[in-house]
Amino acid sequence: MTDQTALDAVKAAYPSQYYGTIVDGKIQSFMDVWNGLDIAGAPVNVLTLGAASTMAALTSGQWELAQVPSVSGMLNVFTSGTAIQYGSRFYCDSNSPCSVYDMWGFLSVTGEPSESTLHAITASEYADRQKNPRSQYFDTSTNTLQDYTPAPVAVPLKTQAATAQAWIQQQANLAAAMGEAFTADMKAYVKAVNAIASGADTTSTALPAQPADILTS
Repeated sequence: MTDQTALDAVKAAYPSQYYGTIVDGKIQSFMDVWNGLDIAGAPVNVLTLGAASTMAALTSGQWELAQVPSVSGMLNVFTSGTAIQYGSRFYCDSNSPCSVYDMWGFLSVTGEPSESTLHAITASEYADRQKNPRSQYFDTSTNTLQDYTPAPVAVPLKTQAATAQAWIQQQANLAAAMGEAFTADMKAYVKAVNAIASGADTTSTALPAQPADILTS
């Protein structure tokens, strides 16, 4: 049998090239069967392998993912039968801001979010998030992580009016100390602010502008 014939026989028996042997519901060893090597580059005796149907088949992308170092120091690829759970490895949830996960870096996936509720992200996106922690969200229009900026919190108009009343009181104290009085524009401003603060004015959507002239000269 020539080398090419032997390789063709291996490819026929193991059509996916990359496989993992399964022990206790997770992959114990990763192999490039066509080249007779494990994931560390050590030789593998293909003749001693079980049938492909008893192992987890990996895509070339998953083979590359399995070589990415884990932040937790663990590499546990869990399976359901011979199917790999969390096949994309790196994920984020749908929250804004979102959490990110290395689902192959857990001791157990019991109690972790189900894959159907997560979004797959790239290894580089996950690494960037670990290196530069920040708030992000998953943009479903581009299927990428984007930096998250929370929407400004709207301050209720009555709260703004109460703040304006405190400023008005400061101006009144200043006027009394100087023996001066409010201008007509300032008096109108005070009246409008007080109406908003008390709830008498229910139609205004913004405070009136502070008058340019506050005190009579």
